Amino acid sequence: MMAQNLLANPLPKTDAYVLARALVGLEWRDLPGSTLAHLILSHLDLTTSHDMDFLRRLLGPVGLAGTFWVDPHGPLPEPLVKVEVNTVPDLPASARLTGEQLQQAAEVGQWLDAYVTWAGGAANETPLGFHQGAGLWLAALAIGRRLYIHTPWGQRVFPNVYLMLVAVSTYYRKSAGLNLAVDLARAAIPHMLLPQPGSPEAFMCMLGGVLPPNFDSLSQRDRERLNRGNTFAAQRGIARDELSALFKSFGRDFMAGMKELIMQLYDCPAHMDSNTNNRGLVVIQDAALSILGAATPAELAASLTVGDWHNGTLARFVLLTPEPDYAERSASNDSQLPQPLVSLIRQLHEALPVPPGPEALGDAPLLEPWSLTASELWEPLRAYEQALRAMTAPDAPLDDRLRGVYGRLHIQALKTAIILAALDWISLGERRQSRPVVRAAHWYRAQQMAETWRASAHRLLHDLGENEETRLETRILKLLSGQSGELSVRDIYRALRSQRKPVIEALKALEQDGQVEQAFTR
Repeated sequence: MMAQNLLANPLPKTDAYVLARALVGLEWRDLPGSTLAHLILSHLDLTTSHDMDFLRRLLGPVGLAGTFWVDPHGPLPEPLVKVEVNTVPDLPASARLTGEQLQQAAEVGQWLDAYVTWAGGAANETPLGFHQGAGLWLAALAIGRRLYIHTPWGQRVFPNVYLMLVAVSTYYRKSAGLNLAVDLARAAIPHMLLPQPGSPEAFMCMLGGVLPPNFDSLSQRDRERLNRGNTFAAQRGIARDELSALFKSFGRDFMAGMKELIMQLYDCPAHMDSNTNNRGLVVIQDAALSILGAATPAELAASLTVGDWHNGTLARFVLLTPEPDYAERSASNDSQLPQPLVSLIRQLHEALPVPPGPEALGDAPLLEPWSLTASELWEPLRAYEQALRAMTAPDAPLDDRLRGVYGRLHIQALKTAIILAALDWISLGERRQSRPVVRAAHWYRAQQMAETWRASAHRLLHDLGENEETRLETRILKLLSGQSGELSVRDIYRALRSQRKPVIEALKALEQDGQVEQAFTR
């Protein structure tokens, strides 16, 4: 395959203006222009000769001439017409929360509000939505797999969560917010933090309670932490900066099976067996993995495959982007962890039934988690689920990549309601009942949060730019333009670490557009 000129016709005026500004180093990202022009520029570093040569070849003589005729310092050649991108569909009146319900929602989850207030001052440049998500992860970590709701449709829903904080590097201080949550977890429940996963086999061993080979050489404190953590082996959590690196590694041979394992663990299986090369049969009991990770849109876009949106991988994550009304807060002068926040997480963790140790699993009955009363939830939950389902109808205008996200939002809200009920229950101290009760107000607060997550998923698509197919086409063009000769289809998909079928489909589309041509050899 060989790359052809991208443009055989004059550039649209807005694209020429955007390109002209980019070539002289002026800001272009917020200007109108085609998705393709923005996508190409977002993947290029025009300060390098290689990428500049690539752009010249891509534009061709006609495109270059159209760009050079434009004054990059002048006004826009056409009036800017604001178009809503990826509009979030409104809920029907039957599923929207009323003023009274919103008032009830404001009265629950006080620990979470206190955490966001503290974290919002300690990491004052991190979006508040990120802090809220981190607070949910902390509470989910404390609970593990010891609370659940049995739904009318026969599913047992546990409160583990997968959350991803997505924002551009540096400005939004994602790592600062993530580190605050990790620090509080280390202070309250350090044994509930899993080491960073390596290979799928090593990860399975950790979840199965297998101690590391160098266990005896570790410090006494670390041995105690790991021994205590093994009681909750598969109910622990991961916090990882640059989570996109994990997605990128899924395509490599040594990580084969990791994506499928993470997807399975989200659904909290009671029992999983795995035959490993080095450890033999590893048995995982009572799984309830929780994940808190951070990523940039650029790295995430480069790491995702088409299938990640459609096979449920991303739908399992709460996809958090900076809130539209983001604003920095005043920085706090107190760097200490608030002990009331730490103590309540520890108390919640210790108040729930303790699973039997790994050595007792063959002799003692397995832990039966607490089933919670939630009779007030089903009518508003059903209305919310049906409203979202209608938006995923085959003839609905919803972006196909969001269908899986919409399909799981009511479950993510239900998990959140369990967490809020558990936090309120432990906050009552000696006045609390024998176990938490999930009330309508907990659902209202959870739905309110889920609606912000729905809007956030739409913003993420906008941040990622055009769909994966277009991104793959751009990567193919860049690869071919950097070669002196032809490349086979096999060369291309191996170089891009992509599957064969999407590459073939992208090459066919590029050939139809006249951007590449086949070079037949005998």
